[in-house]
Amino acid sequence: MIRRAKIVGQRCIVRQLPIRRTHTQSYEELKADFAHWARKEAALIGLFLATGLGVVAAYAYRDDAPVKQMVYCINQAKAAAEKGNKTEARQLTQRAYAIAKSVSPRERHLHELAFSIAAQYDAAEQYNLAKKYYFEAIDHIPYMKHAIEKGELHRMITLDRIAQCCHNVSDAENAVRFYEQALAIHVQHKSESCTEIDLEGCGIWYNYGRLCQDMGNPVKARSLLEAAQKIGVKCRIPQDKLALIEENLAHED
Repeated sequence: MIRRAKIVGQRCIVRQLPIRRTHTQSYEELKADFAHWARKEAALIGLFLATGLGVVAAYAYRDDAPVKQMVYCINQAKAAAEKGNKTEARQLTQRAYAIAKSVSPRERHLHELAFSIAAQYDAAEQYNLAKKYYFEAIDHIPYMKHAIEKGELHRMITLDRIAQCCHNVSDAENAVRFYEQALAIHVQHKSESCTEIDLEGCGIWYNYGRLCQDMGNPVKARSLLEAAQKIGVKCRIPQDKLALIEENLAHED
C-alpha cells in the first residue's frame, strides 16, 4: 500500500490520498525495477550470496581458526539461501559477522557483512533492524578494502538504503535527511563524464523524487526527477530505465 507522508513542522503526518489504479501499478513496477537497477540486487539475498562468495575467496589462503569458522558460516549461509531458508541464512551471516568483529574491529570485510545482514532484514521488511546494520556498515567503511577510492560511493549507497527504510515506515523527516546526505556526496564527486557514482546517484535522485511525490511536494519532485533524467541521459542508461523516469515526470504535468 502506498502511503503519502506530509511533513508539518517537526512532525511527519501520514495521510491517505485518492490513488489512481494505473498510477499505483506503474509506481510499484517502477519501484521494483529501480530497486534492481540502482540498488544492484532486487531480491537482496543475491547481494548476500555475492558478498559471501567474495569473502570466501578473500580468506581462502588463511589458516587461523576464527577465519575457518567464518568461512564455514558463510558457506552454510550460502547453502541455506539457495534452499530459500532466508532466516537461517541471515543468522549464519550474523554469526560470521560476530566472528569477523572478534578478529579485529577493523576487519576489512565487516562493511560487506553488515551491509549484507541489513539487506536481508530490508528484504524481510524489518526496516528498523535493517537501519541498525546499515548504520554499522557505515561505521566500517574506513576499514574496507579500497576505502580511499570507493568509500564515499559505499557511504552514498548505504545512506540511500537508510533513507528508503525511513520512507517505508513513513518517517518522511528522516528519509529527507538521509537522501540529502546521500545526494550531497554525489554533488561533491560528480564530474563531466559518467562515473560509477553517477550511475548510483541517478537512482537516488529518483528515489528522493518519489518520496517528494508521496509527500505531496510536486515542485521538488519534478526538480529531483529532472536531475535523475539528466544523469540518465549523460550515462546512457538503458532506454527502458530512462522511460521509467520520464513516466514519473509525466505524472507531474
